Amino acid sequence: MPLEVQSALIAAIVTIAVMGSLVLRRRRRRADMLFAVLSVILILWFLAIFLRGTYGPEPWLRVGLALAALLPAATAKLFNELVPWGTARGRTLKSSASPLSGFFALVAISPLGDFLFTQVAVGIFAGGTVLLISKMMMESTDIERGTVEYARRRYLAIGAAVATILAILGEIPELDAGAIGHVTVMLYLFFLSQVLLRDRLLDLNEFLGRMIMLSILAVFFAIVTAVLVGLGTTASSRLFNAVVSVIILLTLYEPLKDRLETKMLDLFFRERYRFAQTIEDLRRRMQHGVIDPAKMSQIVVDTLYDTRRTTHVAVYLLEPLGDGFVLHSHRGSTPAPRVNAIDLPALWQAIQQNRAPLLAEHLDPERRAIKDKTRTDLVDAFVAVSADVLLPFVSGDSVLGFLAIRDDRSPEPFSTAEIASLMQIAETAATVIWNSKLADRLRERERLAAIGSMAAGLAHEIRNPLGAIKGAAEYLDPKSLANAEESEFLQVIIDETNRLNTVVSQFLDYARPFRAKLEPTELNDIVRKTAKLIEASRSEPIKLILNLDNQLPTMQVDSEQIKQVILNLVLNAIDANMAARHHPDADTLPITLATRFIREHGIVEIRVEDQGPGIPPEDLERIFIPFFTTKSTGTGLGLAVCQRIIMNHGGTIYPESTPGSGTSFVIRLPLERGDAMSTTGSHVHRNAKAYGSSGTSHGEGTASAIQARSSRSVGSKPTSPAPNAPRARSEDAVDSANAANLSASEGPTDSDARGGASDDLPPLPPLAATTPARPLK
Repeated sequence: MPLEVQSALIAAIVTIAVMGSLVLRRRRRRADMLFAVLSVILILWFLAIFLRGTYGPEPWLRVGLALAALLPAATAKLFNELVPWGTARGRTLKSSASPLSGFFALVAISPLGDFLFTQVAVGIFAGGTVLLISKMMMESTDIERGTVEYARRRYLAIGAAVATILAILGEIPELDAGAIGHVTVMLYLFFLSQVLLRDRLLDLNEFLGRMIMLSILAVFFAIVTAVLVGLGTTASSRLFNAVVSVIILLTLYEPLKDRLETKMLDLFFRERYRFAQTIEDLRRRMQHGVIDPAKMSQIVVDTLYDTRRTTHVAVYLLEPLGDGFVLHSHRGSTPAPRVNAIDLPALWQAIQQNRAPLLAEHLDPERRAIKDKTRTDLVDAFVAVSADVLLPFVSGDSVLGFLAIRDDRSPEPFSTAEIASLMQIAETAATVIWNSKLADRLRERERLAAIGSMAAGLAHEIRNPLGAIKGAAEYLDPKSLANAEESEFLQVIIDETNRLNTVVSQFLDYARPFRAKLEPTELNDIVRKTAKLIEASRSEPIKLILNLDNQLPTMQVDSEQIKQVILNLVLNAIDANMAARHHPDADTLPITLATRFIREHGIVEIRVEDQGPGIPPEDLERIFIPFFTTKSTGTGLGLAVCQRIIMNHGGTIYPESTPGSGTSFVIRLPLERGDAMSTTGSHVHRNAKAYGSSGTSHGEGTASAIQARSSRSVGSKPTSPAPNAPRARSEDAVDSANAANLSASEGPTDSDARGGASDDLPPLPPLAATTPARPLK
């Protein structure tokens, strides 16, 4: 049997195997089906050549010619699916390939196919169309020359052109090159199958490596089969030995393939092999003993950079409020410090939507589905973060950060296997970050349990004797004292007792389960009454500016608790303004109380702004932690209580601050209450650890404190302690029981860990006043 005929049969069998390996993976993508159609045409073409060489040209010459005429249509559809053509010429070629292929196939299968003129015409059509398709892929304008995607697309186009030319030359009898053409077409079909299996164009090194591995395995199993079959002396023994050789092949294929891949990587691609080993060691190191995200980031960056396989490495982690990713660690040139919806919106949106590895080489094919401006922004964003490959840290439905890497030294930076290894690093990093959040929750739950235990004891051990001390001091008549100094000391006792009672009240307010009397309320009325109360309680003048939206809807809230929150924030703002001593008008710095209705989101916003020194960056994530304070006095529970009240109303509270430019605390309350508005239950004790900023003087004022000041400022007379003592003990007993419930409360949830900040609301426009601003006298 001639070599040309044997090679056609072998090519048909191998093509069947290649097609089966792709189709049997049970994927129903259009590209896979088009590849199967092309494979079937080639299989029939190879079989027609085999039958023509075995039984003569009639009718197999015309059958093979008709099948060759169908190849341009199948090739055009498959290549357009892999690399869509956006030009008018490409669309014309795609639409005309099928009817022309059908016409030439009908001509070839007819008696006209026996004429040399028809055979030449069909060959020119088939070969010329495939070459034109290859040329169009090379000249595509949607990618730039010199990029990785361009190089890999060039491999695809050149391979198709070479296989077509050799197949045509193989059909010329005088050249006797049929076997070379068949083997080339078979190898190119294998290359296409690997492209489809990996959903990306292969680089030349990957393809050559796989071909070497398969060639070694083929030679090995051919030798085993030849030896075993050759040992047989009869037909039955040779058949038995052939079956044994197949069993050996099936048993040894996977382990030998894995071992050969390892050895070839070490011998021919040593740098990549060592990189893969380093990645595996890094993954194991991250899985054992690393729980701090900052430490994890530095380990990942240092390890990847030291492999000398990358020139730029950076790790970005999600901000506490979830508004963007912040650069934590990097090596190489300094990338963009933040990725968010404002600075790099295209990249932020791509990360949130895809939640999968992003490759710079894939940007160009993806650009066809989006506008030119977005395409340009996405490319610029990859340049800004110094990334060729971007791997997000995905946990559930959240993206906790991402790894950006780049290699400027190689035109083929990262293979499929390397990207798969890096994806494992990204998955491990997501696990480390999530475990860190769980550890923070556990510590917060232990903190809350300790608060509950201490609150029960404090209510009994401190408040009862405190009531007796205050009662005894107030019972004394200042007129009966010998001199003014004794009267002053008596007032000190009363004032300090009131202050200590305020501290204990704050503590119990924080520990007490959430109880609210929800009723229709006008928030503007609460703001006005609070402003008047503050004005009456202050001996020194203050400048309060009310900027109220007259279109606010009626809200279902507890008016007393909302007033307590506003009181606390305004008192903090007063202290912040007093801290701005460097300002020439420190005594008259304004404090703004503003409201507005965000109609599109169904949210009412309350804003308290001061003109103080702002908040140090190191304090931004700690102000809502119980007992954190930067004041010389106070408990550090004021803002924690405020946050709990707002969160249990289903809302959010967060600060906006720039050092030296003042601080704004923003409260957002929804019109429609959700589950978070439950008035009882274990959810009331959830605390946000990492919320946002606060000023150096934020966190201590309460409604009880301002009411106490107001009482003294209007000259009210202290009441006798005797009638009130039993009631005080009764309240302490209730407070003790309520505080004890804290030990069984839940820890913070994910939303609480972000301070309850809204994740789905876009940045809001600047505050627009609908009521003329007026200072309070």
